[in-house]
Amino acid sequence: MGDRRAMSKDTYVLIGGGGGIGRSLVHRLQQRDAHVIVASRDQQNHEGLSGIESIQCDASDFAAVEHVLTAATEAHGEVHGVVCMAGSIVLKPAHMVNEQEWLDTVSTNLTTAFACVRAAGKVMKNGGSVVLVSTVAAATGLPNHEAIAATKAGVEGLARSAAATYAGRGLRVNVVAPGLVDTPLAERITRSEKALEHSRKMHPLGRIGTPDDISSPIDWLLSNDSSWVTGQTIGVDGGLGKTRASAT
Repeated sequence: MGDRRAMSKDTYVLIGGGGGIGRSLVHRLQQRDAHVIVASRDQQNHEGLSGIESIQCDASDFAAVEHVLTAATEAHGEVHGVVCMAGSIVLKPAHMVNEQEWLDTVSTNLTTAFACVRAAGKVMKNGGSVVLVSTVAAATGLPNHEAIAATKAGVEGLARSAAATYAGRGLRVNVVAPGLVDTPLAERITRSEKALEHSRKMHPLGRIGTPDDISSPIDWLLSNDSSWVTGQTIGVDGGLGKTRASAT
């Protein structure tokens, strides 16, 4: 992790931060002159990101995630925030999801979030902010979203309970729940003009999200500006979750 540096800068750990939203968030945090540590299973996802500390980490491995936060604390004195952006999208009705797909979805979407909360609870003794990422589908009935909806609903429940557990030490836990966002993870949808147009119509504001749309509220939740906010799920979904427009 490098030599211990001056303690004046905030330090943030982005788990699975090499994707579109993560890259946007890196830029925002660097504008605040923060130390940014990006940890992903495949460090090739970090290519093109400058000024970060890059670490290989399987986010579903409890010990590996704890090690990342421990090493960051030893190097920089304290971790002020951690974001878990690891996730997957399985768009199939329940009867077409096989057992391995289900187990992989649980591991990628829910186990990673739990590993981050667990590590934060052990390492971030002086408080800070944990931000998890869910989906609008966790609270809104969308067809063919059973696997992702179930696991991401678990993420939201995890955040509410952890927020209550760790509030006494000033450790806040919140969730951002996006609609469809134009990232590499969503390319299976966005590269099809028919599917993309369908998705646009589903979102009442008439477009899908951008990485900046999501990184902005995450940045806010990491900052002191949200110091009285914990246990919340913030929908950033173009209105899909609360004012669903017909896509038919």
